[in-house]
Amino acid sequence: MKALILSAVLFVSVAANAASINLPDNEKVVKTFNELFKGASNVTWNNVGKQYEAFFTLASIKTRVTIDQKGRLVQTIRYYGESELPANILYNVKNQYLGKEIFGVTEISNKFGTQYQIVLKDNSHYIHLNANSKGDLELAEKYKRGDSTKK
Repeated sequence: MKALILSAVLFVSVAANAASINLPDNEKVVKTFNELFKGASNVTWNNVGKQYEAFFTLASIKTRVTIDQKGRLVQTIRYYGESELPANILYNVKNQYLGKEIFGVTEISNKFGTQYQIVLKDNSHYIHLNANSKGDLELAEKYKRGDSTKK
């Protein structure tokens, strides 16, 4: 019985230590993160040179943010589906690419603005589009699907 209790205490202390190691030692970075991303779950941190990257889920959207040592938000990258895409972009995609399914969206926000990388698919192709916040679309790549049954 004592061994079981001792094991449980050891496990809890190791888990608590692992959680505290995960947080950056920079108070400004942690403050910025906590102010901007309340409710984030599954947060993991990486130190990348003079910046910190956090990977997490917020409102079912997988997100990666970069924060510099002074606590300034540098970049946000979000990964989601069709339902989170802004209406003006969704409208243009649906009108210009009839019959294509939106497979995934990568949204990149930084000092240059917000850009969207959209992957469409149909029975035989994957289509990669770039979009800006105004809804302008640009075909980046088109690939033949390797898993397609259509020749």
